[in-house]
Amino acid sequence: MNLPENFNTGILVIEGNAKVNNTEDAPVDHFVLFNNDGETITLEALEDSILLVLSGEPIHEPIAPYGPFLMNTKEELIQAFEDFNTGKFGQLED
Repeated sequence: MNLPENFNTGILVIEGNAKVNNTEDAPVDHFVLFNNDGETITLEALEDSILLVLSGEPIHEPIAPYGPFLMNTKEELIQAFEDFNTGKFGQLED
């Protein structure tokens, strides 16, 4: 797989087991974060597997993480918690 060198890239193993770049074993629930120093990633599924590939150009913005939320500012975090607590994120069915 070829991705731009300057992109942030990570792979989450959702099911199965994989080998990354012919060296690193990545079992289920393992997250592999790549350096921004190459364009080619090799993946080999060692059994039936589902992998989530996340890759994108860095946006170079501030980060404000707290709990399950990742925003740019503390004020946005407060608003996210208020929105969540008032049901604006919707409901999951049981």
